[in-house]
Amino acid sequence: MATPLNITPLRAAKARDLFVHSAISRSFTQLNTALAHYVECERDIEHADSFDPAFLSWTVDAEHARTQVLWLVDRITGAGIERPEDLPLRRSARLLGALVESGSESAFTALHRLLGSHAHLFACLQHGAVATRTRQMLETCHGLLDALADLEEFNDAAAGPAGDPVMRAQLPLTAACAP
Repeated sequence: MATPLNITPLRAAKARDLFVHSAISRSFTQLNTALAHYVECERDIEHADSFDPAFLSWTVDAEHARTQVLWLVDRITGAGIERPEDLPLRRSARLLGALVESGSESAFTALHRLLGSHAHLFACLQHGAVATRTRQMLETCHGLLDALADLEEFNDAAAGPAGDPVMRAQLPLTAACAP
C-alpha cells in the first residue's frame, strides 16, 4: 500500500480565502474587463474605415464601451476607502478617467507619463494576499493603459512637455491622484 504524503503546505490552499473584495476592488476588476473591451473596440475602428456606414455599429460599440469605463471610474471614485490597498486602485481609476476624457493628445501624453514619474502613487506597497491580488489588478490595468496609449486616437509621438515640465506634471497630479 502506498502511504499518502502531503507535499503542499497547509496554508497554500487557503490563499484564496484570505482575499475578500472591497467595493473598490470588485469594481476595479470589472473596470479592467471594460477597459480591455474598450481598447479592442478602438483597435477595430482604427483598422477599419470608421466613416463608412458599414462600420457604424463598431463606433456605437466603442462609445458604449467608453461609457461603461467612465461609469465604473465614477463608481470607484465614489466608493469609500476600506483598506490601504484600495488607494492605488482609486488613483489608477482616476487617472484612467482623466486619460479617457483628455481633450488633446498632449494632455493624454502628460497624464500617461504620471505612471512612470509618480509610480509610487500607483503601486501597492503592502504585503499579504490582498496586496498580491491588488498588484495583479494594477499590473493588468497599467498594461491596458499602455495599450490605450498606443492607439492612434491618443498617441502623439511629437507631443512633448510644453512649458515647465514640473508645473505641467503637478497640475494633473492633483486632479488625477488625490485620495
